[in-house]
Amino acid sequence: MDIDRRKLLTAAATAAAAALVGCSDKKAVKATAPPSAPVADTRTPEAPAAAKRPNILMLCIDDLNDWVGYLGAHPGVHTPNIDRLRAQSYAFNRAYCSVPVCIASRASALWGLSPETTKVDDESDLAAYRELLMSRELRPLPLYFSEAGYATISTGKVFHWGKGTRRFWDVYQPYKEAKKSFGEHDTLFDYGPLPPGDIHTDQVSADFAVAQLGVARSKPWLMAIGLSEPHLPWRLPQWAFDLHPLDEVVLPEVRTDDLDDIPADGVLLADKPIITSHGEEATQNELVMRSGLWPQHVQAYLAACSHTDAMIGQILAALDASAYADNTVVVLWSDNGYHLGEKLHWRKMALWEHASRVPLLIRAPGLLEQGGGFDHPVSLLDLAPTLVEIAGIPQPAQFEGASLLGITAEGARARPAEMRWGDAVSTRIGKWRWTRYPDGGEELYDLSSDPREYNNLLGKTGKLEGGLAALT
Repeated sequence: MDIDRRKLLTAAATAAAAALVGCSDKKAVKATAPPSAPVADTRTPEAPAAAKRPNILMLCIDDLNDWVGYLGAHPGVHTPNIDRLRAQSYAFNRAYCSVPVCIASRASALWGLSPETTKVDDESDLAAYRELLMSRELRPLPLYFSEAGYATISTGKVFHWGKGTRRFWDVYQPYKEAKKSFGEHDTLFDYGPLPPGDIHTDQVSADFAVAQLGVARSKPWLMAIGLSEPHLPWRLPQWAFDLHPLDEVVLPEVRTDDLDDIPADGVLLADKPIITSHGEEATQNELVMRSGLWPQHVQAYLAACSHTDAMIGQILAALDASAYADNTVVVLWSDNGYHLGEKLHWRKMALWEHASRVPLLIRAPGLLEQGGGFDHPVSLLDLAPTLVEIAGIPQPAQFEGASLLGITAEGARARPAEMRWGDAVSTRIGKWRWTRYPDGGEELYDLSSDPREYNNLLGKTGKLEGGLAALT
């Protein structure tokens, strides 16, 4: 972490929060997938009006990109519960992960550390991640809450693995990860309806959250619920697909020459050839395009987003009906973005907007303006410092980010958001994205006039004179 960023660490006040989430006004009511049992009113005298410190409900989503409604909405997206939450929250509209892949992004966000410190900066750094899990010096967010007197509760994919994280929580329900396959068409995407009678793992997690919101506790709590969709496999209840008829699916805009001005390392990092189950070498984009199933893949991703939205609706409805409704801060974030053909790329694992920009909402009335928003880049590295400040916990010396509470103040200076993929580095500051690759190649985009990143202002071989200072 550079020294200038450290100087920008800010502090603000502590506080409480309230919540209210309504139902979708979409015609297909079944899309909200009502809870498996009615949510009872749990407002009992025994349930605490919770100490003055707020409870925190953290919803951690996997691979949710900037297609959600409030971030611009790809045609056909159906996320009414997230959009309703946004209306009640403060939105960080230009939030970015530190690394555009699950394991490394979560390590950075939940330990409050840059990927240089965690040593986890791509999907293959499993040994470094195991070391981080076992470290007694570097501690993840829930342990700081436990030490401050909070009860900690979790299920689902919060950390990258459930295994090895049980010690971080007072109450923990293990979750079963869905099996992944190449898919029947060998495109490396597995999708389709769940077999009759199967219960989606995210429904199990949502039911757990609903049940825990009905438990009376004498201490404030941190509850982290991980929702695995829209991460693959896209095996979902049929109602989720029904929301997105195939003949209504709109494909993302692409240009066949989109990579012509990208340095060689940029192309290779984003689209390494892969080996299929048949032993064929091809890029992910080649596999999908040759299959003729691009619309089906987009449909499945949209369905997965709708499924996650429905789970969020169930959880927030239960919070609303609980004794904790008036003293709970709600935080929603995704670990990374996702490409579905944009820039001839699929999945995450690239340093472009769709791979790295993520939803980040904080509903904390009294601390952050309801319906307000911040349009400058921020980093998920700042998530942990923000949550401990909301809870009134002293900032751990370990954290390398800064609380976002201060940055929202009028006149606050925007900070650059930095992200890494392998040995490449990309910086978002103001309207700019500036990326540097190991071979010396660079990309520079003016996102105010080129939001789809079609025109690399530096071309294949140019360099930004003056570096970051030239962009400030």
